[in-house]
Amino acid sequence: MTKNIFLLSMTAPLDDELRESLAQEILRRGARVAYISSSPQEGGRPYYQSTIADYAAISPDLAVDYFDLSSAFTDSMLEALPAYAAIYLSGGNTFSFMEAARKRGLKEILERHLAGGGVLVGASAGSIMCTPSIEIAAFADENDVGMTDLSGFDFVDFEFQPHFTDTPDECAWLAEYEEKHERQIYICNDGAGMHLTDSGVELFGGASIFQGG
Repeated sequence: MTKNIFLLSMTAPLDDELRESLAQEILRRGARVAYISSSPQEGGRPYYQSTIADYAAISPDLAVDYFDLSSAFTDSMLEALPAYAAIYLSGGNTFSFMEAARKRGLKEILERHLAGGGVLVGASAGSIMCTPSIEIAAFADENDVGMTDLSGFDFVDFEFQPHFTDTPDECAWLAEYEEKHERQIYICNDGAGMHLTDSGVELFGGASIFQGG
């Protein structure tokens, strides 16, 4: 599978080099970004509106269209996602987002998007979903849907901890998690991120491999 994946904690503020890299990768494929909300937004869709502003700061040439995984969006609407230059998986509750994604066959759509050269951007919950397992989300999220299959999309071969704050409790939790699962963890503070391609991994703004020792 072709890889062109950005994993972030959030879309604003961003490290300057990360923002430039993200803009370049999206704009060389087009100008439209598909925003996939972790849950349906009502009224003025405040989180979506905030993301529009975030992407305008990444590049004023980018336009962001709203999607969610509710019945308001038909299968044919979701099948149009791979035509976008980038698909953005938003933040929210990782467990309920993954449950909805499985019901709508989102993984297969994202695989086609990546195979066609599209950019995939995951932030917070969306970033965790790209990894082999979403179990790491239990540090911050409640598994309020009672999910037992905690597998992720498995687009990368490591785990990812967004919003890393380096507190003793968080470091102890991650060290125990790493020992249990025997998988490398990348940590990402707000504003930082990473870019994965077939050529390798580029880290921005302090993102790094967790050293649990």
